[in-house]
Amino acid sequence: MQKILIDADTGIDDSIAILFALKQPGVRVVGVTTGCGNTSAAQAAENTLRLIHMVQPPYEVPVAIGANKPLVGQWAGPVPHIHGRNGIGDVELPVSPQKPLAEPACDFIIRMIREHPHQLTLVTLGRMTNLALALEKAPDIVPLVKNVVFMGGTLHHPGNVSPVCEANLAGDPEAADLVFRSGLDLTMVGLDVTMQVRLTAHHLDMLEKYAREENRPIAAYIRQAMDVYYRFNRLQNNCLDHCPVHDPLAVLAAVDPSLVTIRKAPARVECGGTFCRGMVVADFREHPIDAPYLSICTEVDARKAVEKLITAFT
Repeated sequence: MQKILIDADTGIDDSIAILFALKQPGVRVVGVTTGCGNTSAAQAAENTLRLIHMVQPPYEVPVAIGANKPLVGQWAGPVPHIHGRNGIGDVELPVSPQKPLAEPACDFIIRMIREHPHQLTLVTLGRMTNLALALEKAPDIVPLVKNVVFMGGTLHHPGNVSPVCEANLAGDPEAADLVFRSGLDLTMVGLDVTMQVRLTAHHLDMLEKYAREENRPIAAYIRQAMDVYYRFNRLQNNCLDHCPVHDPLAVLAAVDPSLVTIRKAPARVECGGTFCRGMVVADFREHPIDAPYLSICTEVDARKAVEKLITAFT
Protein backbone atom coordinates (compact mmCIF):
# COMPACT_ATOMS: atom_id res chain seq x y z
CA MET A 1 0.00 0.00 0.00
CA GLN A 2 1.49 3.32 -1.10
CA LYS A 3 1.08 6.07 1.48
CA ILE A 4 0.86 9.67 0.32
CA LEU A 5 0.26 13.00 2.00
CA ILE A 6 -1.15 15.74 -0.23
CA ASP A 7 -0.53 19.44 0.29
CA ALA A 8 -2.93 21.55 -1.79
CA ASP A 9 -4.49 24.95 -2.32
CA THR A 10 -7.65 23.13 -3.29
CA GLY A 11 -8.83 24.63 -6.54
CA ILE A 12 -10.37 22.82 -9.49
CA ASP A 13 -7.36 20.83 -10.69
CA ASP A 14 -6.27 20.11 -7.08
CA SER A 15 -9.74 18.71 -6.43
CA ILE A 16 -9.50 16.28 -9.35
CA ALA A 17 -6.05 15.21 -8.12
CA ILE A 18 -7.41 14.57 -4.62
CA LEU A 19 -10.40 12.64 -5.97
CA PHE A 20 -8.09 10.49 -8.10
CA ALA A 21 -5.83 9.72 -5.12
CA LEU A 22 -8.80 8.79 -2.93
CA LYS A 23 -10.16 6.41 -5.58
CA GLN A 24 -6.85 4.85 -6.64
CA PRO A 25 -6.45 1.19 -5.59
CA GLY A 26 -3.28 0.53 -3.64
CA VAL A 27 -3.01 4.13 -2.41
CA ARG A 28 -3.81 5.43 1.06
CA VAL A 29 -4.01 9.18 1.58
CA VAL A 30 -2.83 9.68 5.17
CA GLY A 31 -3.97 13.29 5.16
CA VAL A 32 -4.32 16.55 3.26
CA THR A 33 -2.78 19.86 4.30
CA THR A 34 -3.85 23.15 2.79
CA GLY A 35 -2.30 26.52 2.04
CA CYS A 36 -3.21 29.71 0.23
CA GLY A 37 -2.99 30.05 -3.52
CA ASN A 38 -6.03 29.34 -5.67
CA THR A 39 -8.07 30.24 -2.58
CA SER A 40 -7.40 30.77 1.13
CA ALA A 41 -5.98 27.99 3.28
CA ALA A 42 -9.26 27.77 5.22
CA GLN A 43 -11.41 27.63 2.07
CA ALA A 44 -9.07 25.02 0.58
CA ALA A 45 -9.57 22.91 3.71
CA GLU A 46 -13.36 23.30 3.48
CA ASN A 47 -13.25 22.25 -0.18
CA THR A 48 -11.11 19.25 0.69
CA LEU A 49 -13.41 18.12 3.49
CA ARG A 50 -16.39 18.25 1.13
CA LEU A 51 -14.52 16.24 -1.51
CA ILE A 52 -13.61 13.58 1.04
CA HIS A 53 -17.22 13.48 2.21
CA MET A 54 -18.38 12.96 -1.39
CA VAL A 55 -15.98 10.04 -1.88
CA GLN A 56 -16.47 8.53 1.59
CA PRO A 57 -13.24 6.51 1.57
CA PRO A 58 -13.10 3.44 3.83
CA TYR A 59 -10.59 5.16 6.13
CA GLU A 60 -10.19 8.53 7.82
CA VAL A 61 -8.42 11.31 5.91
CA PRO A 62 -7.46 14.14 8.29
CA VAL A 63 -7.27 17.68 6.94
CA ALA A 64 -5.00 20.34 8.46
CA ILE A 65 -5.02 24.06 7.64
CA GLY A 66 -1.66 25.65 6.93
CA ALA A 67 -0.01 28.86 5.83
CA ASN A 68 -2.12 31.71 4.50
CA LYS A 69 0.89 33.72 3.32
CA PRO A 70 4.30 32.95 1.82
CA LEU A 71 7.50 32.93 3.88
CA VAL A 72 8.27 36.43 2.62
CA GLY A 73 5.62 39.05 1.88
CA GLN A 74 1.87 38.61 1.68
CA TRP A 75 -0.54 36.47 -0.33
CA ALA A 76 -1.98 38.40 -3.29
CA GLY A 77 -5.40 36.80 -2.82
CA PRO A 78 -7.55 34.16 -4.58
CA VAL A 79 -8.05 33.82 -8.33
CA PRO A 80 -11.85 33.52 -8.80
CA HIS A 81 -11.55 34.12 -12.56
CA ILE A 82 -9.72 30.78 -12.77
CA HIS A 83 -11.21 28.65 -9.99
CA GLY A 84 -14.48 30.37 -9.11
CA ARG A 85 -15.36 32.25 -5.94
CA ASN A 86 -15.11 29.16 -3.72
CA GLY A 87 -12.08 27.65 -5.44
CA ILE A 88 -13.93 24.66 -6.94
CA GLY A 89 -15.78 26.31 -9.79
CA ASP A 90 -18.61 27.58 -7.57
CA VAL A 91 -19.96 24.05 -7.23
CA GLU A 92 -21.80 23.68 -3.91
CA LEU A 93 -20.92 20.25 -2.59
CA PRO A 94 -22.69 18.91 0.53
CA VAL A 95 -21.17 20.08 3.82
CA SER A 96 -18.99 17.51 5.56
CA PRO A 97 -19.51 16.61 9.23
CA GLN A 98 -15.73 16.27 9.48
CA LYS A 99 -13.80 19.25 10.83
CA PRO A 100 -10.21 20.27 10.14
CA LEU A 101 -7.62 19.40 12.74
CA ALA A 102 -6.64 21.99 15.32
CA GLU A 103 -3.05 20.97 14.56
CA PRO A 104 -1.26 23.30 12.11
CA ALA A 105 -0.34 21.80 8.75
CA CYS A 106 3.42 21.94 9.33
CA ASP A 107 3.08 20.03 12.62
CA PHE A 108 0.80 17.46 10.97
CA ILE A 109 3.35 16.94 8.20
CA ILE A 110 6.10 16.37 10.77
CA ARG A 111 3.91 13.94 12.74
CA MET A 112 2.91 11.92 9.67
CA ILE A 113 6.51 11.62 8.50
CA ARG A 114 7.57 10.36 11.92
CA GLU A 115 4.64 7.95 12.13
CA HIS A 116 5.41 6.54 8.67
CA PRO A 117 9.22 6.61 8.44
CA HIS A 118 10.66 5.88 4.97
CA GLN A 119 7.14 5.10 3.68
CA LEU A 120 5.55 8.46 2.91
CA THR A 121 5.42 10.22 -0.45
CA LEU A 122 4.61 13.91 -0.11
CA VAL A 123 2.74 15.36 -3.09
CA THR A 124 2.59 19.15 -3.13
CA LEU A 125 0.07 20.74 -5.48
CA GLY A 126 0.47 24.37 -4.46
CA ARG A 127 3.09 26.57 -2.86
CA MET A 128 5.67 24.71 -0.80
CA THR A 129 5.21 26.91 2.27
CA ASN A 130 3.83 24.23 4.60
CA LEU A 131 6.64 21.81 3.77
CA ALA A 132 9.25 24.56 4.16
CA LEU A 133 7.86 25.46 7.60
CA ALA A 134 7.98 21.78 8.59
CA LEU A 135 11.62 21.57 7.48
CA GLU A 136 12.53 24.71 9.39
CA LYS A 137 10.88 23.34 12.52
CA ALA A 138 12.17 19.75 12.26
CA PRO A 139 15.09 19.37 9.81
CA ASP A 140 15.64 15.84 11.14
CA ILE A 141 12.61 14.61 9.12
CA VAL A 142 14.52 14.76 5.82
CA PRO A 143 15.95 11.20 5.92
CA LEU A 144 12.56 9.86 7.05
CA VAL A 145 10.73 10.99 3.89
CA LYS A 146 10.49 8.46 1.07
CA ASN A 147 10.20 11.14 -1.64
CA VAL A 148 8.48 14.36 -2.66
CA VAL A 149 6.64 14.87 -5.94
CA PHE A 150 5.61 18.45 -6.60
CA MET A 151 3.59 20.27 -9.23
CA GLY A 152 5.49 23.39 -10.04
CA GLY A 153 8.21 25.02 -12.03
CA THR A 154 9.20 24.81 -15.65
CA LEU A 155 12.43 24.05 -17.46
CA HIS A 156 11.85 24.77 -21.16
CA HIS A 157 8.15 25.59 -21.42
CA PRO A 158 7.16 29.27 -21.02
CA GLY A 159 5.96 30.21 -17.56
CA ASN A 160 2.35 30.97 -16.70
CA VAL A 161 2.90 33.99 -14.45
CA SER A 162 6.06 35.38 -16.06
CA PRO A 163 8.14 34.42 -19.11
CA VAL A 164 10.05 31.80 -17.11
CA CYS A 165 8.06 31.14 -13.92
CA GLU A 166 5.22 28.86 -12.90
CA ALA A 167 2.64 30.05 -10.35
CA ASN A 168 3.26 27.65 -7.45
CA LEU A 169 6.97 28.35 -7.18
CA ALA A 170 6.59 32.03 -8.01
CA GLY A 171 4.03 32.32 -5.20
CA ASP A 172 6.67 31.45 -2.59
CA PRO A 173 10.17 31.19 -4.08
CA GLU A 174 11.87 31.23 -0.69
CA ALA A 175 9.89 28.20 0.46
CA ALA A 176 10.61 26.33 -2.78
CA ASP A 177 14.33 27.07 -2.60
CA LEU A 178 14.46 25.93 1.02
CA VAL A 179 12.87 22.63 -0.05
CA PHE A 180 15.27 22.35 -3.01
CA ARG A 181 18.24 22.77 -0.64
CA SER A 182 16.92 20.35 1.98
CA GLY A 183 18.31 17.12 0.54
CA LEU A 184 14.86 15.58 0.01
CA ASP A 185 14.36 13.26 -2.97
CA LEU A 186 12.46 15.72 -5.21
CA THR A 187 10.63 15.14 -8.49
CA MET A 188 9.40 18.20 -10.38
CA VAL A 189 6.20 17.79 -12.38
CA GLY A 190 6.22 21.13 -14.13
CA LEU A 191 4.76 22.85 -17.14
CA ASP A 192 7.07 20.91 -19.48
CA VAL A 193 4.83 17.88 -18.93
CA THR A 194 1.55 19.18 -17.52
CA MET A 195 0.95 21.28 -20.63
CA GLN A 196 1.19 18.12 -22.75
CA VAL A 197 -1.66 16.34 -20.94
CA ARG A 198 -5.08 17.67 -21.95
CA LEU A 199 -8.44 16.91 -20.39
CA THR A 200 -11.04 17.41 -23.12
CA ALA A 201 -14.81 17.70 -23.25
CA HIS A 202 -14.79 14.26 -24.89
CA HIS A 203 -13.01 12.83 -21.85
CA LEU A 204 -15.71 14.30 -19.61
CA ASP A 205 -18.38 12.73 -21.84
CA MET A 206 -16.68 9.35 -21.43
CA LEU A 207 -16.43 9.88 -17.68
CA GLU A 208 -20.14 10.59 -17.37
CA LYS A 209 -21.04 7.69 -19.66
CA TYR A 210 -18.93 5.03 -17.97
CA ALA A 211 -18.61 6.21 -14.34
CA ARG A 212 -19.38 3.52 -11.80
CA GLU A 213 -22.62 4.13 -9.94
CA GLU A 214 -20.87 5.22 -6.74
CA ASN A 215 -18.74 7.66 -8.75
CA ARG A 216 -21.56 9.44 -10.57
CA PRO A 217 -21.56 12.35 -8.08
CA ILE A 218 -17.82 12.71 -8.77
CA ALA A 219 -18.39 12.74 -12.53
CA ALA A 220 -21.14 15.34 -12.15
CA TYR A 221 -18.91 17.50 -9.94
CA ILE A 222 -15.98 17.36 -12.37
CA ARG A 223 -18.25 18.32 -15.28
CA GLN A 224 -19.63 21.33 -13.38
CA ALA A 225 -16.30 22.55 -12.04
CA MET A 226 -14.58 22.18 -15.39
CA ASP A 227 -17.03 24.60 -17.01
CA VAL A 228 -15.30 27.44 -15.11
CA TYR A 229 -11.81 26.09 -15.81
CA TYR A 230 -12.55 25.63 -19.52
CA ARG A 231 -13.87 29.18 -19.72
CA PHE A 232 -10.67 30.58 -18.26
CA ASN A 233 -8.48 28.48 -20.57
CA ARG A 234 -10.59 29.48 -23.56
CA LEU A 235 -10.19 33.19 -22.81
CA GLN A 236 -6.59 33.11 -21.58
CA ASN A 237 -4.96 30.35 -23.62
CA ASN A 238 -7.20 29.95 -26.70
CA CYS A 239 -8.11 26.41 -25.62
CA LEU A 240 -11.43 25.21 -27.01
CA ASP A 241 -13.01 22.82 -24.48
CA HIS A 242 -9.73 21.40 -23.28
CA CYS A 243 -7.18 22.32 -20.64
CA PRO A 244 -3.88 21.11 -19.23
CA VAL A 245 -3.89 18.63 -16.36
CA HIS A 246 -1.55 20.27 -13.87
CA ASP A 247 -2.12 18.95 -10.34
CA PRO A 248 -3.58 15.55 -11.28
CA LEU A 249 -0.41 14.75 -13.21
CA ALA A 250 1.69 15.18 -10.06
CA VAL A 251 -0.40 12.54 -8.27
CA LEU A 252 -0.38 10.35 -11.38
CA ALA A 253 3.44 10.54 -11.54
CA ALA A 254 3.72 9.77 -7.83
CA VAL A 255 1.53 6.69 -8.25
CA ASP A 256 2.96 5.57 -11.60
CA PRO A 257 6.45 7.00 -12.31
CA SER A 258 6.55 5.10 -15.64
CA LEU A 259 4.30 7.82 -17.08
CA VAL A 260 7.16 10.33 -17.15
CA THR A 261 10.73 10.62 -18.39
CA ILE A 262 13.13 12.21 -15.94
CA ARG A 263 16.33 14.20 -16.32
CA LYS A 264 18.42 15.04 -13.26
CA ALA A 265 20.40 18.19 -12.59
CA PRO A 266 21.51 20.36 -9.68
CA ALA A 267 18.86 23.04 -9.27
CA ARG A 268 17.88 26.07 -7.21
CA VAL A 269 14.98 28.52 -7.25
CA GLU A 270 15.70 32.16 -8.11
CA CYS A 271 14.47 34.38 -5.26
CA GLY A 272 15.36 37.77 -6.73
CA GLY A 273 14.73 39.81 -9.85
CA THR A 274 11.63 41.15 -11.55
CA PHE A 275 10.97 38.63 -14.30
CA CYS A 276 12.84 35.61 -12.93
CA ARG A 277 11.69 35.46 -9.27
CA GLY A 278 10.45 31.90 -8.86
CA MET A 279 12.39 30.48 -11.81
CA VAL A 280 13.87 26.98 -11.56
CA VAL A 281 17.56 27.24 -12.39
CA ALA A 282 18.86 23.81 -13.42
CA ASP A 283 22.55 23.53 -14.28
CA PHE A 284 23.56 20.98 -16.94
CA ARG A 285 27.18 22.12 -17.27
CA GLU A 286 30.13 19.81 -16.68
CA HIS A 287 30.94 21.74 -13.50
CA PRO A 288 27.51 22.77 -12.17
CA ILE A 289 26.51 24.93 -9.25
CA ASP A 290 26.75 23.43 -5.77
CA ALA A 291 23.16 22.29 -5.28
CA PRO A 292 21.28 19.03 -4.64
CA TYR A 293 20.09 17.14 -7.70
CA LEU A 294 16.49 17.55 -8.81
CA SER A 295 14.55 14.96 -10.85
CA ILE A 296 12.83 16.96 -13.60
CA CYS A 297 10.01 15.45 -15.65
CA THR A 298 10.74 16.31 -19.28
CA GLU A 299 8.38 14.00 -21.19
CA VAL A 300 5.08 12.26 -20.44
CA ASP A 301 2.92 9.57 -21.98
CA ALA A 302 -0.01 11.97 -22.28
CA ARG A 303 -2.57 9.49 -23.60
CA LYS A 304 -1.83 6.93 -20.90
CA ALA A 305 -1.87 9.59 -18.18
CA VAL A 306 -5.29 11.01 -19.01
CA GLU A 307 -6.78 7.55 -19.51
CA LYS A 308 -5.44 6.44 -16.14
CA LEU A 309 -7.02 9.53 -14.59
CA ILE A 310 -10.45 8.96 -16.13
CA THR A 311 -10.58 5.22 -15.61
CA ALA A 312 -10.04 5.65 -11.86
CA PHE A 313 -13.74 6.59 -11.76
CA THR A 314 -15.13 4.22 -14.43
